[in-house]
Amino acid sequence: MSRSQSQGPGTRAAQQGSLRRPASVRPLQPRAEAQGDAELVARALGGDRWAEEALYRRHVASVSNVALRLLGRSDEADDVVQDSFVIALEELASLRQPEAFGSWVRRIAVRQAHRRFRRRRLLARLGLDRGLDDAGLYQLASPSLAPDAQAELLGLDRRLKRLPADERFAWILRHVEGYALADVAALCGCSLATVKRRLSRAQARVAAQLRDASDAPQEVPPDEATGTLGAEEGRAGGRHG
Repeated sequence: MSRSQSQGPGTRAAQQGSLRRPASVRPLQPRAEAQGDAELVARALGGDRWAEEALYRRHVASVSNVALRLLGRSDEADDVVQDSFVIALEELASLRQPEAFGSWVRRIAVRQAHRRFRRRRLLARLGLDRGLDDAGLYQLASPSLAPDAQAELLGLDRRLKRLPADERFAWILRHVEGYALADVAALCGCSLATVKRRLSRAQARVAAQLRDASDAPQEVPPDEATGTLGAEEGRAGGRHG
């Protein structure tokens, strides 16, 4: 999938945050690197466990990145990664384009993340959500980021949490992960027109919230400033490997 850089209210903070990628699992061996996804899928369909592991190691970092950004919680992201690869391998025979295994498993991850995010919203309305938001844009930012930029990222995290799930996911995939519009639509399982509408609504909401908060300078709360910045470095799916 191609990536693009786009601008708008709130996107500068996300792009200047120098967001750190979770560390990947150990690299593929030269034998696996020499084989494309289509060949690995064919071998996995034949029962080759080595090929299944090679597909996992090749794509787990990108799937982890997407799940972590969308959910903002490392434990939920870990579960989404595991579930997504289990589903992908179980349904491998249904994949019509074996060379597109990577984009396919990321679409599965987005669907799984969407379900978990909606369930979290329901639990929150019932006062039953006990999860920890430990992997937002603020926590994943570079520790060298200036304090005012950290505060801006923290405020952006709070605004994104208020967005409907469809709009939040589209905004993050576009402006944080940097996917092109067509790829955001494919990952979200909707038309290009639909994803454009979601992005427009999300951008308008973020911009409005930024305007509302412009007169009140933000500071990083002590409980969020202590021991959280970059705390998730080195986690790529938690239970991977």
